[in-house]
Amino acid sequence: MGIATLAAMWVASSLMLRSAAVRSQSGILAACDYKDLATAEVHGVSGGVDVSFCGKSVTLRESGSAADPFAGVTWWDASHQGEKLTKQESKTLKNHVGSYWRYGRSVAQLGKGLLPPLYKEDYNTDFKDDNYASLVRSVLGFTVTLADAANKLPAPAACTDAWLGDWIPKEALELLRLKKETGRTTSFAWFQSPTFDESHSYQFLTEKEQPSSCKPVCLQQNISFPVQFHFRTRHGKDVAKYDTKEKPMLVLPNLAFKVADVSEVITDPLYVMSTAELVQWLNTTHPYKSFQERAGQTFGPYPRLAKEVQRRRMDGKGFSAWEAKGDGEGKYEMLEVSGAEYRPFFDALSSRFDMPPRPGLWGQVSNEDPYIIKVTLEDPEGCD
Repeated sequence: MGIATLAAMWVASSLMLRSAAVRSQSGILAACDYKDLATAEVHGVSGGVDVSFCGKSVTLRESGSAADPFAGVTWWDASHQGEKLTKQESKTLKNHVGSYWRYGRSVAQLGKGLLPPLYKEDYNTDFKDDNYASLVRSVLGFTVTLADAANKLPAPAACTDAWLGDWIPKEALELLRLKKETGRTTSFAWFQSPTFDESHSYQFLTEKEQPSSCKPVCLQQNISFPVQFHFRTRHGKDVAKYDTKEKPMLVLPNLAFKVADVSEVITDPLYVMSTAELVQWLNTTHPYKSFQERAGQTFGPYPRLAKEVQRRRMDGKGFSAWEAKGDGEGKYEMLEVSGAEYRPFFDALSSRFDMPPRPGLWGQVSNEDPYIIKVTLEDPEGCD
């Protein structure tokens, strides 16, 4: 499963964060058992499919998702840990982790309250049902088997670390900060797949992963923010053997987490500079990063650009916003380089960023977010 695949998976699954007020055991929401979904009443209605279970009913549609349709369902069951997986459970777990487009996407859509795609609409899916009601039954059954398999996997005795990168809206970030201050727990409405490889999580925090609705200035306009979630939990299930490249951990839905920390981490040194500091930086020579094509060489100074920054009284935040706008508003008027030198120039400017690089068309390239938000989530009982 590739980088774009996991990114799409997290977007499709709608990273919904909410308070976790009711728990039947430490860290777990309670209402009805996930196995009840296997016998849910499913029938087609005008414009969608109704799913009835545990005394509640939700309507799934092609667009306009039902808000948190499976809230209150208990997915964690420690009573079967260590049991041998059946062939079907092993196959389901492997399919979900290893093939997003064929299986994982449909599970993600269901969790978001949307109808998964029919096979006649998208031949990438392996769910071959010819109508939505039948399709929902199939995906519900697959999801229940997935949870059966995950619950049989051993849970770590001590807290395990895993990381998940995603862009989240301003409102969700503010809610996380509020929960941190008030001690309220948060939870995820559906399955999450953070990675044991922290460096891999940064690849989902790049400007190219911004929501299309505000791209490329989501961060500059305070609409959406790159957030790295750091899970410290005894409830994650190690499924890395099913995807050795991305090394995921599976987190079951509705587990409660304490918001231990929400911190802004500056990844662009220029972002916090005053006009005078920025002018000085532009008038100085700097080395390229080790992963760049021109590693071992230096770049700068750029006196004409420094002079223009001074004239406009542009500080670091203003400079970042100017860069994010692309080549509009006279951006290239500030450059003293020819067209053939544009790439070396922007490679030079991008070398200042502190985040790990991401794969590009021609090798590794810089992650160019001026800052990211790091959120630490722990089991409510703590990890010490």
